Amino acid sequence: MANRPKGYGNSAEVASKIDAKYSEEDELEIVAWISSLVQSSPAEKGKEAFQAWLKDGQVLCKLMNALQVGSCKPNPPYTGKAPAIKQMKEMANLGMFLNAANEYGVKHEYQFQTVDLYEAENLARVQIGLIELGRCATKKGAPGLVPKEETENKRDSKPVTEGSSAGGSVIGLQMGTNKGPSQSGQNFGMERKIRD
Repeated sequence: MANRPKGYGNSAEVASKIDAKYSEEDELEIVAWISSLVQSSPAEKGKEAFQAWLKDGQVLCKLMNALQVGSCKPNPPYTGKAPAIKQMKEMANLGMFLNAANEYGVKHEYQFQTVDLYEAENLARVQIGLIELGRCATKKGAPGLVPKEETENKRDSKPVTEGSSAGGSVIGLQMGTNKGPSQSGQNFGMERKIRD
């Protein structure tokens, strides 16, 4: 399934735009962070090696268990000859990781889909999901990937006093004006005539 063509015309253009969003700098940071927690790293650098390293879900489940003990129980690696069973077990591992990440605090809009990683459809989305997992880990005090995200945006708001706000009493042009004659009380049409 991973060898299917990306498409032609607009489909190929969309696929190339998605591929262009993949960041090699983010890959290095993500690999270093995951390697520090699970003592595993890909054999090479690059998009294909990154995908192959994470594809079976074993590393990702180990990562979740390092962050929260017992949160992700992966299927053991399949050694049989049926590729369909192997694919099913690996995709189930990815699904368990995504569920555990959701329970850990990664918001749904930051998560990737199983096919994004398993078939390398959108590896940039996988990076976004792992960076957000690193953010959540930092918030919870575990070794994280990025600096702690700000939780409060405190602003100093002073009460508006007369004269301190230039233009505070001016009505914008789109709202009309309050000067000059108005059309209140005017009737634009024939009045209803009632006769006895």
